[in-house]
Amino acid sequence: MSLDLEVRLLGPVELWAGDRQLPIGEPRQRAVLAALACEAGRVVTAETLIDRVWGESAPARARHTLQSHLARVRGALRRGGRDALIRRSGGYLIDLPADGVDLLRFRELTGKAHGDVERLRSAVRLWRGEPLAGLAGDWAAAMRAAWDRERLLAVVAWAEAELESGDPASVIGPLGAITQEQPLVEPVAVVLMRALHTIGRTADALGQYAALRRRLADELGADPAPATQAAYATILTSNGTVATVPFEPVPAQLPADVTGFAGRAEALTALDKVSSLAVIGGSAGVGKTALAVHWAHRAAARFPDGQLYVDLRGFGPQRSAMEPGEAVRGFLGALGVPAPRIPAEADAQSALLRSRLAGKRLVLVLDNARDSDQVRPLLPGAGSCVTIVTSRNQLTGLVAADGATPVRLDVLSPGEAQELLDRRLGADRTATDPAAGDAIIGLCARLPLALTLAVAHAVMQPELGLAALAEGLAGTRERWSTLAGDTPDTDVRAVFSWSYEALTPAAARLFRLIGLHPGPDFAAAAVGSAGQLSELVRASLITEHAPGRYLVHDLMKAYAQELELDLDARDEAETRLLDHYLGTAVAAAMLLAPTRLAPILPIEPARPVPDAETAMRWFAAERAVLLAWATHTGGDRAWQLAWTLDTFLYRQGPWHDLVTVWEAALATVGDERARAYAYGRLARAWTLLERAAEADRNYRLALDHYDRAGDRAGQSSVHHEMAILCERQGRMRDALAHAERALEISDYGTANTLNTIGFYRAQLGDFTGALEACEQALALYGDSGDVDNRAAVWDSLGFIRHGLGEYDTAVDCYETALRLYRQVGDRYWVADTLVHLGDTHRACGRDAKAAAVWREALGIYEDLGHPNAADVRERLAAGIPQGS
Repeated sequence: MSLDLEVRLLGPVELWAGDRQLPIGEPRQRAVLAALACEAGRVVTAETLIDRVWGESAPARARHTLQSHLARVRGALRRGGRDALIRRSGGYLIDLPADGVDLLRFRELTGKAHGDVERLRSAVRLWRGEPLAGLAGDWAAAMRAAWDRERLLAVVAWAEAELESGDPASVIGPLGAITQEQPLVEPVAVVLMRALHTIGRTADALGQYAALRRRLADELGADPAPATQAAYATILTSNGTVATVPFEPVPAQLPADVTGFAGRAEALTALDKVSSLAVIGGSAGVGKTALAVHWAHRAAARFPDGQLYVDLRGFGPQRSAMEPGEAVRGFLGALGVPAPRIPAEADAQSALLRSRLAGKRLVLVLDNARDSDQVRPLLPGAGSCVTIVTSRNQLTGLVAADGATPVRLDVLSPGEAQELLDRRLGADRTATDPAAGDAIIGLCARLPLALTLAVAHAVMQPELGLAALAEGLAGTRERWSTLAGDTPDTDVRAVFSWSYEALTPAAARLFRLIGLHPGPDFAAAAVGSAGQLSELVRASLITEHAPGRYLVHDLMKAYAQELELDLDARDEAETRLLDHYLGTAVAAAMLLAPTRLAPILPIEPARPVPDAETAMRWFAAERAVLLAWATHTGGDRAWQLAWTLDTFLYRQGPWHDLVTVWEAALATVGDERARAYAYGRLARAWTLLERAAEADRNYRLALDHYDRAGDRAGQSSVHHEMAILCERQGRMRDALAHAERALEISDYGTANTLNTIGFYRAQLGDFTGALEACEQALALYGDSGDVDNRAAVWDSLGFIRHGLGEYDTAVDCYETALRLYRQVGDRYWVADTLVHLGDTHRACGRDAKAAAVWREALGIYEDLGHPNAADVRERLAAGIPQGS
């Protein structure tokens, strides 16, 4: 049947509409299409797309570039008659059926074949050459290798089916070509040997075996697998010669593969690259065992000599972990060693295991390990076996001394969590109430064990709506009840407790303290001992996601919170944490704006911050934590936190956060002047967000409260801010009136107000009066530390000199303003001044310079998400050469 739209990945990446090939574009766009199409119908996060397309070489503005590529991919799909690229919460998906992607059609055909030769023929014919041909990067290389393993399994199944159907001759050519390309793939060699023997070419079949055995010995130092030897013996026997092949069992100890396994593409790719030993680490319930078992099943074709598995019981309800000798003896028995032949000494047992594994290709899964010493006796020697270890502890000894590849698991990404829900519940059911699905994902903290248990409740009670399940999870008692299975290892709290109970008393106390921390992450300085933090990291109870910064997922935090039963101890610990953040924040805030008046509600500085640059970095690192505290705490503390954050948030551009913190302050503070101040700062945030009605309402509330408090300086400051609001609305005469009223009421902020008056006079064409006011302002500031307000005066002077036709002087003024704004890190005003500077360059014919500074301004506005970006684009489009 002709397909409306088809993406082809099993060869060069192509897009077809019926019998017409559509242009896709450059390799990066083909990579974006491939990264989405291989998971058609499932959400792929932006982070995953960036990693797949660029890997570690992702550019600084990869998200912006990705948007451009996505737009072009969307356009290509639309040319095929379908708007198939869809934006979803957490990422993007291509809405194509399995028939719309050759890779997925291949998997569907092979999955349903069960020896059906027609289906297998159709599947094999889909391959057009090297998959993803022409695409560079680690992801494309890993996919080529993984998909090629799937192709080999399919080719072997097809060849077996052709032999069964009586057409052995048809497989000899294709199988011969594969053995030339990949001469060490034994299953292909075996079926080729059988085909040759079946059509009477027994000598050629035996020659194939001899060549294979020689290559294995030369390149791997190994003998053919038992199944290959058995096939060889069968051919010899049927040809009149009897060969004895020693019997060795092929162990298959893996637990069943995980139903509906979702996500973990990067981790699976990392495991695909492992040649000997990997350690999968992560917190309780994060899916370490599921990943190890799923990968081992997926990679089974690489290990014809079998799979060994053991649960080492490093963490669990039992009190003692498995002794290494018990696991070694179990493996030896699975490999056919009779009990009487197993030595009594532990070292001898391990040596015998290494001997039995030598030359073989097995995968060993050592699950739930306690430490490196428990694992080492079970490791193969040099050879072609692969060992996968899972542990809650970071087994750094295996990484350092044994060359293990660390594979660290965190909670699922939003897209992976959604994929898990879709696979377990069915996409039709989750699509009926996506908001409830998002709530379930959030309440389960994207932890695989918790999500799996929540989904189990939904599966067992199909009449239970997802909204009802989410509502139950929102209650603490109901949540833990829902997240408890019928065995200890499926009870989330019990699983967490096994890690907690293994801690030293000091580390356990710190873990309980961390449960009181409201922010998404924290620095070591906020909570104390580096040694205890390291113990918590090793136990995978917390994660060091950046040097010196730690996080704990929400379910683990909820568990930690309920461990501390002493209310006085909780209050004391919480107060100590908040004092640390608030005290450091006020010290940092005073460095950012040294001339700023002291807060109305006093704050005691804590440890000193050395300079303004360090203060900006500290606020950037702790911004989310401080926002969490501002909305978590009450009373004067919320106001004080808002005050400390105000300058940083104003300069950096996340103005919605300004609204959040000042609204939180107003919800709890009772002091009249503090409320007036909060209304004024909230109004300024609404002004920045172009919400004039909200700004005006809050300014008038601020005036009312300042009037009640008898604070004329406060009233003056509000009139000054109302002038700026009027300016943004284009009401210049009203703006000037408010500024003049501010100067009349009080001499508070005289220099700043004079600058504002000067700027508005210039806007109204009175450049002489404007110059007089701004020069007065500049003289009042002198060389003071009020850097941002001095920058504002220089910007006004640039505008005035431009209006007077003094373009070179205007440029000098603007460049002085830019230097000062950059000094304090005020990105919005840097962009605003760049726009003015570009206007002056354009006015005197320097189009290339104008285009350059406007492009810089556009980049800042786009990063800030500010609507002024549209005005700059219009300037750039109005005849300025784009390549200038």
